[in-house]
Amino acid sequence: AAELRLARNQPEAALRALNRVGSTDRQSAASRILLLRSEALFRLGRPESAVSTLLKRESVLRSRREIEENRRLIWSGLQSSGASIPPNPVARNDDPVLTGWLELGHIAYRDRTSLNSLYASLDTWRRANSDHPASGTLLNDVLQNLQALSSYPHQVALLLPLSGKQKLLGEAIRDGFMAAHFELGNDSRRPAVRIYDTDKEDPAAVYQRALLDGAAFVVGPLMKSNVNAVAPLVDGVTTLALNTLPAGAVSPRDLYQFALSPEDEARAAALRAIADGHSNAVALIENSAWGKRIQEAFAAELQARGGTLLAANTYDPNDTDHSAAIQRMLLLDQSIARRDRLAANLGKKLEFEPRRRQDVDFIFVASRPKSAKAIKPALRFHYAGDLPTYATSAIYQPGTTDNTDLNGIYFPDVPWLLEPTQNVADHRAALLRNWGPGSERMARFYALGYDSYHLSAMLHNRAGRNSLNMNGMTGTLWADSDGVVHRALKWARIEDGTTRTLPDAPRGLTQDAEIVLSQQ
Repeated sequence: AAELRLARNQPEAALRALNRVGSTDRQSAASRILLLRSEALFRLGRPESAVSTLLKRESVLRSRREIEENRRLIWSGLQSSGASIPPNPVARNDDPVLTGWLELGHIAYRDRTSLNSLYASLDTWRRANSDHPASGTLLNDVLQNLQALSSYPHQVALLLPLSGKQKLLGEAIRDGFMAAHFELGNDSRRPAVRIYDTDKEDPAAVYQRALLDGAAFVVGPLMKSNVNAVAPLVDGVTTLALNTLPAGAVSPRDLYQFALSPEDEARAAALRAIADGHSNAVALIENSAWGKRIQEAFAAELQARGGTLLAANTYDPNDTDHSAAIQRMLLLDQSIARRDRLAANLGKKLEFEPRRRQDVDFIFVASRPKSAKAIKPALRFHYAGDLPTYATSAIYQPGTTDNTDLNGIYFPDVPWLLEPTQNVADHRAALLRNWGPGSERMARFYALGYDSYHLSAMLHNRAGRNSLNMNGMTGTLWADSDGVVHRALKWARIEDGTTRTLPDAPRGLTQDAEIVLSQQ
């Protein structure tokens, strides 16, 4: 029962189920119960209790391998709930091991904005706490992986559209990529970078020329058709495409796919709504291939987490009035039809206020800014202003100010736009200073280029697709077994026409016990 509750992201219910389980002397059963309890506690933002539970679990484990894995689980959980750890954990004379773990978790959260600072702080802590369990294999691995992030391939090729219709996208990605490059200064680790315009010749020919020129790593191409053309050629040189292959396509071993995927954002919206205590949704979806992809991703994730999509209605993005679609979604059309039938039977006009459906907890919207600014006021007009509304980042255009009609909408976006750390703020200021106010509109693509640069080191030095786990400017990044890089995002709510960053929902041990390395 507890595992089912956790699968549905119901940690409080999972804890209640675990509390009903009696004690057991069986080592395997006790280990499993304590693991589930720690998972629930991490998800609830209670890291001290979660770590204490895993330390109790360590006492019943028998093999060195199991103990090291348990410590990695502690590290992983602390990183997912770092914001819940106090800046100066109170020394616990009765349990210095627990205090040490909490100190480590705070360091990882505090210094996540700088690789150099993180490495130095962890190394200093290890030297001062050499007898702590974390100072052995775990921190050795963490520090080695931090060093690996700084070991770049000797030459990187960047393949982008720089002269055609998508020139602005290509230039923003290039500028973000080169910003990360120049941050290394004259460091000998800095790779040589060669930039190729995929609009000037066949993308397959550009890719082959980059290899002949000595590329040890390739970033790009950007456009989906170009990725399809290049994919069959990928063999032996790791390539980070900035778009994805069609669903069902076989990805070559050396190909990674990294895109600002709206499907990731739709899945994030479902997860966030469930974490916020909602389960029954209705959806208003742009009538397009883009909208269909978003709806499918949202519905699948919602169902997998125990939620239900009660209805999904489409609207024409060229229309300015979306009342008909909203009325169908909320079953107001049925309420109005009942009123009309009753009025006809009675032969007189009735005083009447339509009643929307009452079985819905929240609304999901797949929309661009123009339509979203019409949809949210229309929802309020149609008696749904009290329902939480979730969307993807497509509703919000960075650098704009007229967003009051979007008030109340929750949406995920890249840390570049929402992360409150000083390092990210400095990068945003530099972008505005160097490229002017208009550059804000392309900020997400600038962040894509920035992260691509650092991924070149991580992917070049790490074997295995499932080893990637990095906090970047576009999100917390990880790769699946097909080489697709996914993003966990920051969250915001529009208030008084501006974005307000929200606390992260505790993620718990949702990923394998990987070492999260930060570029924020």
